[in-house]
Parts: sequence; C-alpha cells; structure tokens
Amino acid sequence: MIVMFSARRLKPGAWEQFRNAWDPGEGKPPGFQRAYHARNIRDEDEVISFGLFDITEEEYRQWRESADAQENQRVDSISAFVENEPVSGVFEVVETVED
Repeated sequence: MIVMFSARRLKPGAWEQFRNAWDPGEGKPPGFQRAYHARNIRDEDEVISFGLFDITEEEYRQWRESADAQENQRVDSISAFVENEPVSGVFEVVETVED
C-alpha cells in the first residue's frame, strides 16, 4: 500500500480552486482506493491531503515515469493556490493498526 501525502497552507479563500486543480477529472493513478482532504478546524486554509493506493513501490515508480509530464502539470496547477507546502511525499505503509 502506498500513501501520497501533503500538508499545505492555501492562499486565503482558495479552497475551491485548489480542489478543482487537485482533481482535473482525468484518470486516477493505478491502484487508487480513496483520497482524503482534511481542513484544520481552526484555520480552513490549512489542508492535509492523502490518497491510498493498492500498489507496490515498483508499480508506483512505473506509473510515475509514464505519467511524469501530466502529473507535473497537475502539481503546477495546484501550486497556483498554495502559499507553502511544508510536507509532501510518497510513503509505503509498513504497519496497520486496527481496533
């Protein structure tokens, strides 16, 4: 399982534009299960986003290589609505804790 995660401070009032740029309606990466966007209850311009993908690291790398230009363009579009992004990355799930 791969998790793509980011923590961002959006430009004031840019949630809708950010959300539209984040998902331009094109195909999702392979193994896509779901994605979450969460806004800080004290500051709606502070957003964390993470997506869950049922793929291996190798499958992620293959997808990223084939979709690099398109994904870079999507990220550039998102960046227009972001003040800063202190945390961002692709993570491998190493443990699941359940109730």
